Amino acid sequence: MPTVGEIVEMAERGLDRSDAVYLMREADVFALAKAAEELTRKYYGDVVTFVNNVVMNYSNICVAKCPICAFYRPPGHSEGYVRRPQEVAAIVERLAEERGVTELHINGGFNPLLTPEYFDELFREVKRRAPRVTIKGPTMAEVDYYARLWRMSRREVLSRWKEAGLDAISGGGAEIFAEDVRRVVAPHKISGEEWLEIAELAHKMGIPSNATMLYGHVEREEHVVDHIFRVKELQERTGGLLLFIPVKFNPENTELKAKGVVTRPAPSIYDVKVVAIARLILKDKLKVAAYWLSVGKKLASTLLLAGANDLVGTMYNEAVLRAAGAKHSASVEELAAIAKEVGRRPALRDTFHRVLAYL
Repeated sequence: MPTVGEIVEMAERGLDRSDAVYLMREADVFALAKAAEELTRKYYGDVVTFVNNVVMNYSNICVAKCPICAFYRPPGHSEGYVRRPQEVAAIVERLAEERGVTELHINGGFNPLLTPEYFDELFREVKRRAPRVTIKGPTMAEVDYYARLWRMSRREVLSRWKEAGLDAISGGGAEIFAEDVRRVVAPHKISGEEWLEIAELAHKMGIPSNATMLYGHVEREEHVVDHIFRVKELQERTGGLLLFIPVKFNPENTELKAKGVVTRPAPSIYDVKVVAIARLILKDKLKVAAYWLSVGKKLASTLLLAGANDLVGTMYNEAVLRAAGAKHSASVEELAAIAKEVGRRPALRDTFHRVLAYL
């Protein structure tokens, strides 16, 4: 079993996929975490960042019917909704004034009723009412869906959204890039290759993005490792990624749980391994998030000792994960406390990871 020093040496030399799978399966979890922490401190110091943001879903109507999702409603469902652009903009304006939010994270489903003009109005109205708030918007999967729906190219969709006020792209919809896993968890979404293609296109158009990875369902270690390597390779090509966010799957209220495919969340040790191996692979290429909304605040602080150095954001109004059983909320002060609890220095950042204030 490799020691902390040996793991660090392997990472510094440069892991390949087989090395990383070996470490996930065979290394002691504490040694893995300690090695990841050493690299994080070496490359990033002791600062843990997060943004003060609001999360809104423009609609919960979706035809993708992903078995991992508890949030969507099919067209015609009594609980389906589409938010008016004025409503979204008013909420963003209020939270910018009352809570100092600097980012709107907005996405939704694959809604066949929406037009290009809806998004034009949505983004423009937010910029009109809250001009200093960054809009981080729909996922790569939504770009593809609406391009097909509107018979436009992906470039045309991205260009139109950017002109209307979109500043960055959400990292969602990546799930796990391996196609055999995607067939189970998101059979009607774009492929992993297409997600990467759209991300690369967006980056080349001057629209940066996050990258996520949904884990803790039916994937194996080699799928996790391959996903992270492909994120790393994308970053090496474009430099357009802002943050890597491992998102823990919560099966509550999902089709996967109803069918008995995934009955409970993955154990915490697996969370630590996923975050640690992400740091060991990515090294100084990209920050790694401890996504408190999917793992809980207590475990998030532990992940800050295992390679993570960003807490994503305050995530006011988040609905998708709450639909799957997450019952969390956080203020700037609470996120700062999570970082301080493990001896880290919290810093409020903007969407583009410029530090606004040390807390």
